[in-house]
Amino acid sequence: MVTTYTYALPDTLSADITAFEDETRRFLEGELTADIYKAKRVPRGIYEQRRNNTYMMRVRLPGGVLPASQAFDLAQIARRYSQAPLHITTRQDIQLHDLQIEDTPAVMRELMATGLTSKGGGGNTVRNVATCPHAGVCPFETFDVTPQALAVTEHLIALQGSYNLPRKFKIAFSGCGVDCGLAEVNDVGFLAKLQDGQPGFALYAGGGMGAESRVADRLSDWIPAEQATLAAEALRRVFAREGDSRNRKRARLRFAVERIGVSAFRDMFEQERAQVMAAGVPPAPRAETVRTPDESPQPPTLALVVKHGLRVLPQQQPGYVAVPIYPPLGLLDHEDLEALAHMAERFAARQELRTMADQHLELRFVREEDLPALHTALEKCRRDWITPRPVDNYLACAGAATCRLGLCLSREAATACDGALAATDGMEWELLKHLDVRISGCPNACGQHPVGTIGLSGVADRVAGRLVPSYDVWLGARRGAGRTRLGSSTGLVPARALPAFMKTLVTDFAGHRKPNEPFADYYDRRGHDYFVSLTAPFTAVPAYADQPAFYRDWGEEEDFSLAGRGPGECGAGIFELIADDITAAKRALEEADGEPERLYDAIVAAARALLITRGIETHEPDAVLQAFQLHFIETGLVFADAWLVVEAARAYRALTGPVPADREDVQEVEDRLLREALALRALRHMRHDAGRLVDRVEFLFTKIDPELRFQVPEATTPSDRMDGPAVAEEMDLRGVGCPANFIQARLRLQSLPPGSTLTLLLDAGAPATKVPVSMDRVGYNVLRTAAC
Repeated sequence: MVTTYTYALPDTLSADITAFEDETRRFLEGELTADIYKAKRVPRGIYEQRRNNTYMMRVRLPGGVLPASQAFDLAQIARRYSQAPLHITTRQDIQLHDLQIEDTPAVMRELMATGLTSKGGGGNTVRNVATCPHAGVCPFETFDVTPQALAVTEHLIALQGSYNLPRKFKIAFSGCGVDCGLAEVNDVGFLAKLQDGQPGFALYAGGGMGAESRVADRLSDWIPAEQATLAAEALRRVFAREGDSRNRKRARLRFAVERIGVSAFRDMFEQERAQVMAAGVPPAPRAETVRTPDESPQPPTLALVVKHGLRVLPQQQPGYVAVPIYPPLGLLDHEDLEALAHMAERFAARQELRTMADQHLELRFVREEDLPALHTALEKCRRDWITPRPVDNYLACAGAATCRLGLCLSREAATACDGALAATDGMEWELLKHLDVRISGCPNACGQHPVGTIGLSGVADRVAGRLVPSYDVWLGARRGAGRTRLGSSTGLVPARALPAFMKTLVTDFAGHRKPNEPFADYYDRRGHDYFVSLTAPFTAVPAYADQPAFYRDWGEEEDFSLAGRGPGECGAGIFELIADDITAAKRALEEADGEPERLYDAIVAAARALLITRGIETHEPDAVLQAFQLHFIETGLVFADAWLVVEAARAYRALTGPVPADREDVQEVEDRLLREALALRALRHMRHDAGRLVDRVEFLFTKIDPELRFQVPEATTPSDRMDGPAVAEEMDLRGVGCPANFIQARLRLQSLPPGSTLTLLLDAGAPATKVPVSMDRVGYNVLRTAAC
């Protein structure tokens, strides 16, 4: 039986696109700042590319499922809005490049109409849920994990809490112990396993790749397959609570597991799982077809055979084969995707393509008797999909071609290596399919270099004062349940020497490996030091005068530079925006040193930081300060006397403006100048209180949950107001000038129980005249005034 899998988009998606349309309009009209707009677009999967004013949109494909109808529609969308190739990612997404920002809401609408979305394609969100690339057809899998992956997607994509996490949150499913889905190097990993004949998963958490990669820990030896959604939701909640939102470099789940300890983290998970179970989270589907696990499963790439001139994987379903399609480095034009969509309709019983984590596509459920006709159809395509090439076994991130964090042109390096290997004798397909070369344009591991049997990560080296595009070489990684091992560095190779190095490395492997020996086994047999020695001759950088090409990246005629590189947008979101404002406030506070201008900057930045949680997006300072007073001081989230700091800051800013020349009331102007002069003096002495304000805002930042609620009590009156019976007090403010007398009186009133009275003794003149008026304006009842 052939089943078509799908999942439901959130009911709120149309309204969300409408909101984004308005945000885009406001950004284009200058009403919304670039930083705030970035926090809006990135969690929706929209990134600015390295070339200013061009954008990429990442379209989610859970489990890589891409029905032929959606593939065709996606090709048409790309045709209308982008002339750049589409890009298949290592998380089985498809990216649209070179979009104009004003077109992105329309693209979202068209994607939604075909059942697709980019929401959650970037930022601090639950990212695309990945699976084994051959899930559902692999001859070695225990069961098809696609239904569970789609159920987890459908549940999490509908939750607001999935879009304001401390950092990105990646989930992967694998169908057997080979772990092609990389469950052990994701934040959360599910690895199919039978227990007493019942289908379920070994559950992993805390893995990930990047500058500090980590193999996940096993949280549970087995959970029922139906509990996949429940477990994913429980771990999302634990991450939301325990992830370090303030430190972006340590915000991923793996750092929380390290900090808390595996045993304590497991206890947290079990407690949260019990609460989620009580809340009634919908279960995932039960596995439909369960197979007895193969005692010696192997990567499906090694099980590929050639039939009728095509490389195919014999499926577990008799009579069917899966046919991998190899877009070079995951790039294909809209014409290519359209043609493949038509082939899926014609030759695939499920009428479906799958995107694969190695950046390939797969036509599945192709009848063996249809292979000759499929071969003929592929031959008619303008691109050669049939001839094996070394680059078929490479995957690479976009690198410096489009990514703002990219250092090196990773795709160009892969193409150069492909050319060197293709021209080398002995590079037969049976050897090439043992290669797994993964290239990242920087240390951030978007190209998954830590788990490639040959991994390369871009580095900007410096030689004699000049930058040299280079690659750190990582060898010896393994994948598999309980056997996962990250690669080890063997040396730094200049980009221009990389093809020669790869030729030497692969030729060495071809000439000295045992029959059918995988590269990881060959690495272990030879030993790490052997490969350090093999790499060493290629690490040298000649003088610029002798070989200036070494100082230029592949595909470039200019010397290597980091021009165009800038802040990455991978984690851009509300939390980053808040963190940036808090950082600015703390920096301004450090630089104040008694100077009111920097102190004013600190107060405004601190006040602005949290307003976005209340839907307020103004950068006009006085509006910021007023909104902060209303939403944070008067609700009790911030200590009551912070209003003094805010009022002093507002008065200080008024001091910097011109005195109205058309005012006839000279006395009022003089009074205003006097008040502002006093405010200036007061602001200079408020560094301590401003510091308290910044500290309180930073504390509240740590208490924000993914729903943007503060996990601290929120009062309707100032938090330090006394409870108890009303009292009557007297306060002598004679000798205290304006506005200090008003400030001190208001602070005292705020500390008294409701219904209390305060008698003020004030100097004659301005104090006796102004203070009662000011008290009335801020809402206090002035019972009477009298001269002493």
